[in-house]
Amino acid sequence: MQRFINHGNWIGDLPETVRDAMLARMEEVTIEPGGIIAQAGREANRIFQVVEGYVRLVGLHEDGSEALITIYIAGNCYAETAMVSRRRYNHTSIAMVRSRIRILHERDFWELYYMHAAIPEALCRKFADAISWQFAAREMRATMRLRQQIANMFADFAERCATNTAEGPIELDFPFTQSDIASIFDVTRQSVQREITYFKDHGLVEKREGKWVVVDLVRLRRTS
Repeated sequence: MQRFINHGNWIGDLPETVRDAMLARMEEVTIEPGGIIAQAGREANRIFQVVEGYVRLVGLHEDGSEALITIYIAGNCYAETAMVSRRRYNHTSIAMVRSRIRILHERDFWELYYMHAAIPEALCRKFADAISWQFAAREMRATMRLRQQIANMFADFAERCATNTAEGPIELDFPFTQSDIASIFDVTRQSVQREITYFKDHGLVEKREGKWVVVDLVRLRRTS
């Protein structure tokens, strides 16, 4: 299944002494909803880790509208690719809710990178994993109906980004729109609206007071 949110935390998986050395060099900031963390086109002189909250990574369509690429959750680290390749940020990251972010500056990153072999090894695994998932995503889009893709997306969100973990309806605690869903799957908003209507009519997904709610996760996973 395609990952609609990022699941990795390579810093957390480092050996304890290396992880502690890295965390000791990171500063923590709080970003309000809508706040830009890293801007596309700017020099890549920092990497980031989400401590709390949600961050959306977006690109731009030719018409200037935003395209949602992925969502980062607590533990996720990003912008390492731009740092390692010594290029500018390709995309913009924006806080979806009030979020706490750790920042590691370029000088500290490279000192730790050359000091601890576990860091480049962990990054190699992350980059290889990302490439594998890109191929898996292409295959999924070629072989799976849009309805099932969107159902998997909501199920993935429900299992990892829920405000409640008890049985019953699951409320998602970050905002996203049908236009965001359309940009994820590179389809029209009308196509997404048709599938959302199906989910609502069948008691699978609904919207309450502006928040998405997964009503029946088990049946949603079985949607085809």
